[in-house]
Amino acid sequence: MNGSSNRFISIRIKITLMAILITVVTMGVVSLFFSIFLDDIFLEYTKRNLITTFNSCSSIFSERDLYDTEGSGSNQRIGEYFEAIDNPAGATVYIIDYDSFYVYSSVVLTDDIKAGIKNLLLTFDFSQLDGPERYQIRESHDYSSNEDYYELIGKLVNGNYAIIRCPIKRIDNTVQFVFQLFISVTFILVALEMIAMLIFSNRIVKPIRNMSDVSKRMSELDFDAKIEPGSNDEIGELGESMNQMSEKLERAISELKRTNLELSSDIEQRLQIDEMRKEFLSHVSHELKTPIALVQGYAEGLKDSVSDDPESIDFYCDVIIDESNKMNNLVMRLLDLNELESGGNSLDIERFNITDLINDIIKASQILINSSGAKVVFEERSQYVWADEFMTEEVFTNYLTNAIHYVKKGGLIKIWYEQRQESLRICVYDEGSSIKDEDLDKVFVKFYKADAARTREYGGSGIGLSIVEAIMKAHNKDYGVYNADGGVVFYFELDNTDTYRI
Repeated sequence: MNGSSNRFISIRIKITLMAILITVVTMGVVSLFFSIFLDDIFLEYTKRNLITTFNSCSSIFSERDLYDTEGSGSNQRIGEYFEAIDNPAGATVYIIDYDSFYVYSSVVLTDDIKAGIKNLLLTFDFSQLDGPERYQIRESHDYSSNEDYYELIGKLVNGNYAIIRCPIKRIDNTVQFVFQLFISVTFILVALEMIAMLIFSNRIVKPIRNMSDVSKRMSELDFDAKIEPGSNDEIGELGESMNQMSEKLERAISELKRTNLELSSDIEQRLQIDEMRKEFLSHVSHELKTPIALVQGYAEGLKDSVSDDPESIDFYCDVIIDESNKMNNLVMRLLDLNELESGGNSLDIERFNITDLINDIIKASQILINSSGAKVVFEERSQYVWADEFMTEEVFTNYLTNAIHYVKKGGLIKIWYEQRQESLRICVYDEGSSIKDEDLDKVFVKFYKADAARTREYGGSGIGLSIVEAIMKAHNKDYGVYNADGGVVFYFELDNTDTYRI
């Protein structure tokens, strides 16, 4: 275990300490703010409450005739009015009659209070209240009770006066109580937060621990390890991302293994290609050796005048011409195949009716069909495709010729369509011997002949299906062969006019 492991600190502790630090700093800032501005805040709050009380008094005590100069007004009615005052600060309210200076109070008037009010009436300049606000707020000291007040002196709308007092000591006590309460609550909250964070941080850390365990298993290429779906937040999203990463890593490693296998296969294929190249030269030389020998032999016979019989001479010439045509056909097909495989023969994609094309090829091959005794069945409706029409004709001609040569005597050759997702598959079936399973993937190889003797019998070179393969690869479409009940099916696909896009 290295040094960094010895200094390991749980993320739970880090989260808890960070939360507590943030809380303490926040509370400290708030406490500093309160210690500086709390008095001013309460003072402003008290002033607003005094103004609210004054406005309420001005509204309630609006009639001059509510009182009489003797002070014999209805005490019950006065009490009801004082109870109706909106007094959020709990201030003491004095209403002073304008004419008689009689004092009505929300509290019992003691001698000390009366003396204090009388002193205020004698010393205060009430002309200051004739302004637009009609009130004045000040700090005052009542010598009779030896108390300090926040005091509002105002003139009501009916000309009477209102004195509203709130003891400063009460406000100071409230400020001190609120501040102490805030400090106490702060310490309690910090303690509770520490406990809560230790508990709830475990819920946060637990999935992270699971992710750590899963990541270790992933590092050991155990991709079956998955993170269970969790909360719908960043941690849950991280878990989902790790699951996706695991799947992608698994696919990537599988792809790498597959690529390695393909690379090994490619190396083996290169060796096979080299062998095929040698085999190709051997096949070409073998294919040309027989007709060249025949041409040479019959030509020498003609030169040596082996026979003077005109029929024999014509036979010799026919053999020479026939073998020459075979050699020419072989060379031309090799040239066509080479051009297709090298990409030198570009496609001329056009829209055409493949049903008409197939019917024309069947008619042109009728002599061969009749000679084989085969029955051709093709009853498909008109169908348009996108492809190179000339090359498509070459593909189908090769398939049909192959079917004619391999169908059993009097057998069935059937042609039909199969609609694929985005393609039209053209199938050619010939009734006869099936192809060995080990030969199915070789029939499109150049010069390959599953039945060499029979192929030679009808003059096949083993190149026709190789040309089919090259043409279909140029179209980037599927092709192939498979054994069916009682015969063999060759097929190729072309773009259907309904799905093809230029």
